[in-house]
Amino acid sequence: MFARVLLLSLVTLPAVSAHAAKKPAGAQAQSVTSTVALKEALKEALKAELRDELSEALKAEIKAELAADSAATGPVEEDGWSEEEWKWEEPSDRRLNFLEFDGYFRFRYDVFTNLDLKTYRTNATTGQASGPFAPGATPPVPICNTDLGSDADGNLTGCAAGAGESQTIGGANMRLRLEPVLNVLEDAKVKAQIDILDNIVLGSTPEGFPPTLGTPFLALSEGQTAPSDGTNALADSIRVKRVWAEVQTSLGELRVGRMPASFGMGLLMNEGRGLDSDYGDTVDRIMFATKIGDFHVIPAFDWAASGPTSDLRLVSGGQPFDRDQRDDVDEYVLAIVKQDTQEDIAEKLQNDEFVLNYGTYQALRFQALDAAAYTQGADPTQGGLTKHLVERDARAWRYSLWVKLLWRKLSVEAEYAGIIGKIGNASFATTYDEALDTQRKIDINQHAAAINAEYRPRDDVTLRLLSVVASGDRAPGWGVTPFSSAAPRPGSWDGSQAPIGDNRISNFRVDPDFVVDMILWRQLVGTVTDALIFRPGIQYDVNESFGASLDLVYSRALMGQSTPSDSIGCRSTTTGGSISYVGCGSDRDKNLGLEIDAKLFYDSSAGLHAWLQWGLLIPFGGLDRELDTSSDRINASIAQTLQAMIALSF
Repeated sequence: MFARVLLLSLVTLPAVSAHAAKKPAGAQAQSVTSTVALKEALKEALKAELRDELSEALKAEIKAELAADSAATGPVEEDGWSEEEWKWEEPSDRRLNFLEFDGYFRFRYDVFTNLDLKTYRTNATTGQASGPFAPGATPPVPICNTDLGSDADGNLTGCAAGAGESQTIGGANMRLRLEPVLNVLEDAKVKAQIDILDNIVLGSTPEGFPPTLGTPFLALSEGQTAPSDGTNALADSIRVKRVWAEVQTSLGELRVGRMPASFGMGLLMNEGRGLDSDYGDTVDRIMFATKIGDFHVIPAFDWAASGPTSDLRLVSGGQPFDRDQRDDVDEYVLAIVKQDTQEDIAEKLQNDEFVLNYGTYQALRFQALDAAAYTQGADPTQGGLTKHLVERDARAWRYSLWVKLLWRKLSVEAEYAGIIGKIGNASFATTYDEALDTQRKIDINQHAAAINAEYRPRDDVTLRLLSVVASGDRAPGWGVTPFSSAAPRPGSWDGSQAPIGDNRISNFRVDPDFVVDMILWRQLVGTVTDALIFRPGIQYDVNESFGASLDLVYSRALMGQSTPSDSIGCRSTTTGGSISYVGCGSDRDKNLGLEIDAKLFYDSSAGLHAWLQWGLLIPFGGLDRELDTSSDRINASIAQTLQAMIALSF
C-alpha cells in the first residue's frame, strides 16, 4: 500500500505542476488549493500506512517473544494465534527413522563327490557302519550306499544291489536374515535377528510329506508347504534368534537381552556374521561398556543355562520362573579392548603410522547342581515336573588374548584361546554306578591359537598366510562330541574323549564359524580340533568388485590316535566280557591331506554378492583306515566340491 501511494505521488505531482503553469490566475489559485488538498491526503495516507507497518512489526516481535517463552514455560494462550504459533515452532527432540532394516538373502548350491573318501562301510550282517560320521551323525554318502539288505543266502537285496552305489550328493538351500533396529529414542534402540527359512533345503517340504490322500506319492507333489517343526521339518519357517536393547548413557552403553557374542578372530566365540556362516554364538547377557582412556572396559553377566522352568503345557501359569538357582550355569565376563575406529585407522595409515589394537576376554563359569534327567530327556514339557538334581560341581575359566597390527600394506592378526576347568561329577544318573565309574571327576585343559598375515605388494594383489593349531586328545576319534556315551575303538571317526579310565579332555574345538577350508574340517569333521593347519593363499582383484583367490590347506593331526589310520593293524579281543585292542597304530600317520580351494567372486557396493568355489581334497595316509574284520587297508581317495552362491545384502 505504501509503495503504491508513493508511486502515485511521484507520477501525479509533476503532472499537476506543469498543467497549472498554463492556466489563468484564478484557475491557477484553484489548482494550488487542489494541490494542497492532495498533499494533505497523501500525508494522511502515509501516516496510516506507517501505523499499519509499525503495528505488524510490533505484533511479529510479540509473537517471537511469546514463542520463546512457550519453549521454556509452555504455550501462552492470551491470543488466538499464540498457541498455533507455539505448536508450529516447537523444536523436535529426535529426528530418527523409527524402524531400520539390515540383513541379507542368500542362495547356495553345493555338489559333493566322494565325500566319504571311499572309506565308509556298512556291515551287511550286523548293520554297523564305520567311516566318516559313523557312528552317530548322518554319513556323507547317498542313501543307496547304506541300504545293504540281504536275503537268507547272503545276497544283497537293498537299493545298492538294484540301483547301484553313487558317489555324488548335493542340493540347494537358502536363508533370509532380517536384522531390524527400532530407534525408540535417540539414545535407546532395540535390535533383533530373525531368520526366515533358515538353511531350508529346497524341495525338502513338498506337498505329500507327510502323505495325504490327494498326494500319496511325492512324484505327484504340486509344490512346497511351509516348514513346521515336528511335522514336515525340524524347524519352523521363522526363527527369532536374538533380541536385545542398547541404551547410551553418559557413562557408557548398557546392553541387555539375547545378543550375539564374538571376540578376536573367532576361535572361542564367533557371532557368524559372514554371508556363508551357518552357526553364530548367541548369549543371554547383561553388559555395560565404558571407555577408560584408550580402552573399552566391558563387564558382563551371562545366563549360560537356567535349567527347567515352571512352564507346563496346556496350563495357563502366567509368568514362568526358574525352578532352582543352584542348577544355573552362571558366567562372569570381563573384556578389556583397545580398538581404534575405522576413521582413526585410516588416518594413521595415511600418515605412515602403525596401528596396534589388542584385548583380552576373561570368563568364569560355575554350576553347582544339574537337572540331568531333564536335559538328557530333551523334553521341555517336563520342566515343571522335574524333581531330581545331580551334584555337578563344574567350573571353567575361558579366556582369549587378541592382537592386530596394521602398517602400510601389512596386516597381522593373532589370537590365543583356552578353556581350563573341571567337572566334579560326570554322571547323568542320580545314583552312583561303581562298575561304570561314571561319578568321577573330569579335568578340562584345552588350547588353540591362530595367526593370519596379509600383505599387499600391489593394490590388486593380496598374499596371505593362516596358521592354526588346536590341542588334541589321545582318545580315539576327533572328539567333536567329547562327552558322547560312545566308547570309540581305534580308528573311529568320532567318540568320547573321556572313556572309562580317562579323566581328561584336552582337545580344543574351534568355533565352527571359523572356516579354514571347504571339505575336510568344514564338512567331514565339522570343526577344527586336534590339528595343525597351514593355509597360504593369494587373491587378485580385477577391479573393486570382481576378483579371484586360491588357497592351499595343509592339515596334520597333533595326536595320531585321533586319525583313522590308528585302526591299521588293530584287532579286538574279548577278555572277561571286556573288549580290548591290540596291534593298533602299527602304521599310524598324522598327515591328513592337502586341499586346494579356488574361488571367483563378485562383491558390489550396492549389495550384490556372488561367487563360485571349487575344492579338491587330496587325502594323505592319516585318513586311510582298516576294518577290524580284515587286514585290507582302505586307502582314502580324492574328494571334490563345487559351490555356487548368490546373496543380496541390505
